[in-house]
Amino acid sequence: MKNPFELLINEVRLLYHSVSQIVEDIHGGSNISVGMRAVLEYLEAEGDSTVPHMARARRVTRQRIQTLVNLLLARDLVKSVDNPATKRSPLIALTDAGSLAISGMRQLEAKELLITISEKQLLDTTETLARLRAELEQKHQRRD
Repeated sequence: MKNPFELLINEVRLLYHSVSQIVEDIHGGSNISVGMRAVLEYLEAEGDSTVPHMARARRVTRQRIQTLVNLLLARDLVKSVDNPATKRSPLIALTDAGSLAISGMRQLEAKELLITISEKQLLDTTETLARLRAELEQKHQRRD
């Protein structure tokens, strides 16, 4: 039998892949990938941001975020605006269409993803996963 940590990591991986597939099935015609959605949700939660800042916050490469932003720009879901802090890196902002897209996705998911797990259980699980992530990141940073 695997140890509890290995079991948890495996379950998190399986959950991630299940959620990704289910969300793609629900939004099959939207042409918004999981990565594009993550950028939209980040901008909705954090406000206008540069590509490098989003990349650091999401722990992915700048090139990956730039590719996603380019796709979102082509669909008019985000826009590039002047950055008063620097001319080198414009701010990326949600458009009204981008805000509507995220809102519509959430409304559809609320109808489609009815679960029986209580809100308290979900919050407890979220807290545990956040603590685990913070501890792992702290240990990893000490290695550098």
